[in-house]
Amino acid sequence: MSKVLMTGSEAAALGAKLSNIEVLSYYPITPAFPAMERISKYIDDGELNCKFVRVESDHSALAAVLGASLAGARSYSVTNSQGLLYMTEVVYHVAGLRQPVVMGVANRALSAPHSRFPEHGDAISQGASGWIQLFSENNQNVLDDTIQAFRIAEELRTPVMVNYEGYIQSHTLEEVEIPDADSVTKFLPLNRMPVMDVNNPMGVNTVTSPDFYMDYKFHQNEAIQQALSVIPRVAKEYKEAFGRDSFGLLESYRMDDAEHAIVAMGSIVSTARQLVDSLRSQGKKIGLIKLRVWRPFPGQELFELLNKVKYVTVLDKNIVFGAGGAVATDIKAAFYGKTDSIINGYIIGLGGAKCGLEEIKVAVDSTEKTDKQNNNSIWIGL
Repeated sequence: MSKVLMTGSEAAALGAKLSNIEVLSYYPITPAFPAMERISKYIDDGELNCKFVRVESDHSALAAVLGASLAGARSYSVTNSQGLLYMTEVVYHVAGLRQPVVMGVANRALSAPHSRFPEHGDAISQGASGWIQLFSENNQNVLDDTIQAFRIAEELRTPVMVNYEGYIQSHTLEEVEIPDADSVTKFLPLNRMPVMDVNNPMGVNTVTSPDFYMDYKFHQNEAIQQALSVIPRVAKEYKEAFGRDSFGLLESYRMDDAEHAIVAMGSIVSTARQLVDSLRSQGKKIGLIKLRVWRPFPGQELFELLNKVKYVTVLDKNIVFGAGGAVATDIKAAFYGKTDSIINGYIIGLGGAKCGLEEIKVAVDSTEKTDKQNNNSIWIGL
């Protein structure tokens, strides 16, 4: 393997290339478009045998990818923010039709007011859609997660989003270790699952009865729940093949004797890791849980790590209006009636707002200053 400086966008594009995608469709949107451009160059230079479908909107981009997947092609797209919202109708179609599409999402804040800066609100808005959602901490994760996403999607017949943050990751250079292309092909053999056949025309997604619909959704939910065991196994096999640990559903950092735990996902994990090291050097028993998978939500796995911790500080780069941060809400629901831990959620870094060491420390201190749990998430940095 070789090490190369590359942006998160380049890592996403390289992951798609190494995965030998056969159909790409997208509509340019900031800050996702550099990944699109790089894949286009791979195709133009003859390095990737892939059909590039040019369309007039994000909605059409995912529709084209869905059609390609129904025909049995390994398919990929990239988007973010308002583009992902515009896709929402088709996002649900892809999941409901159980198509193994993979999509990179360069997370960006949602309008209004208009913002070009990062947060997780776009991905969170699709939390009920039936897509598996991975969150990458750094550019190495973006590459590794993209490759593993195709394996997960094709095994479960369930689409996967790989989330990485706009600008913080999409436009920032980091050292990335690149796996050998032949080894990736061996790890990710093409497993065609065509639904449509030009020689045997049929209808797809016709009107169904209430009984059939309920039964279908039950099985769709079962499939996404199976991801809780499939994702760790795929990560283990990836480590065996390439030597890098993706930690399955989540990563536990310095948690062996922790009395306080920070829980976060995405790029803020790297900053929280620095704070944990700093506070540990001062004798504070604090650790970190990196949530790699948000959907399906690994509630039981989190409980096993956190049930004896006195304080839990949850950092959410999103807001579900009227409810609080999505991750904090999920954790409190999963832990309800099971623990005496004080679990406090914090809204941080929305629309690119500060979410550095100082802001995370404020959240940690706030949790320890109370002897009861806050029902609503606390805002940091107003």
